[in-house]
Amino acid sequence: MDPDRSARIRLAQLHLYVDNHINDQFLAPALTVVAAALLTRWLPVERVTIWAVVELAIIAIYITCYRRFRAAKVQVADERVWRRRIAWAHGAHMLSWSSIIVWGWVPGDAGNLMFTMMIHLGLVSLTAAMSNPHRRLLMSDMSIPIVALLAPPLLSAGGFNAGLALLGVFYCMLMLCVAFKIHGTTAEAIELRLRNEELISKLEHQARLDGLTGVANRSHLLATGNAEIRRASRFGHAMALLMLDIDHFKEINDTHGHLVGDRVLKAVSDACALAVRHCDCLGRLGGEEFAVILPETDLPSALAAAERLRETVAALQLHHREFPLKTTVSIGVAMLQAPGEPLAQLLHRADVAMYRAKNSGRNRVEAEVTAPMSDAGPEAVTA
Repeated sequence: MDPDRSARIRLAQLHLYVDNHINDQFLAPALTVVAAALLTRWLPVERVTIWAVVELAIIAIYITCYRRFRAAKVQVADERVWRRRIAWAHGAHMLSWSSIIVWGWVPGDAGNLMFTMMIHLGLVSLTAAMSNPHRRLLMSDMSIPIVALLAPPLLSAGGFNAGLALLGVFYCMLMLCVAFKIHGTTAEAIELRLRNEELISKLEHQARLDGLTGVANRSHLLATGNAEIRRASRFGHAMALLMLDIDHFKEINDTHGHLVGDRVLKAVSDACALAVRHCDCLGRLGGEEFAVILPETDLPSALAAAERLRETVAALQLHHREFPLKTTVSIGVAMLQAPGEPLAQLLHRADVAMYRAKNSGRNRVEAEVTAPMSDAGPEAVTA
């Protein structure tokens, strides 16, 4: 199994363990008070009171530990640290209750025997039912009441007490088998859930990418552009958009075929992807046309980024057989001018600037102009 997935499974098991035990905050204090009241029938009130106060403090400690774990949004790397904290906190709780089998044991008293055995059976059964999601914590929780079973034959020798302890050990082994079976089923369910989450994540990621080039597809690019416009408008930040078009791409397809054209598209998109920032969004609008969304970018920075892209593509050295494939791009730059400006309008202005670059000789960067342009429109230019 993938080590990363194994670590995520262990963290999910720890979460499930904590979720199973979190309800102790409502029931454990009440059980402590009832058990203490019953113990006063055989033991001094002062002794029982000390145990009850200590146990209530332990409950408060491990419930606090659980709450902090749930609020901390624990990462996979921190699972071991939190597992140890929880093991110590809940282990103290198990030790406190298991100790009743030792100091609360009154040999020869049938009522006390029944009470002590109910405590023991309750600990073992609840541990099997609640601690099974996490194997290591299950073993540490179950080991404490098993060890406490040695107390009856040590405190009062006799075949009956030894047999009683042996019976308790067999019961513990049976409950451990049941808990391991539940643990295995739970682990399989967690692994299946994680695999499904990974598959869904991959499918969602693939749905955002262009199948040929691997950059953002048109729908994801437009969604990102709209989101960045809303953010820039809200905070009054600058935002730029670049429109790129591969020069003479139709000639490449007509001369060398569409498979070579696909190679060129892939090479250009790969080069551009390495030249943009992590926060930028490079996407394919269609055909040989790409766009880049540049958040937090003013005009000088946008022009510099566009020039960097132009130089990167121009430096590519592609060949088909013995023929060199010259690749250049014409780039138009447009800035978000007003809060809430429609993305379609921003794309149009970048597109107009890009065609100005083509009309000016290609392999150029042109920024939008606010004055009416005398250059020929898009219909006058071929790719």
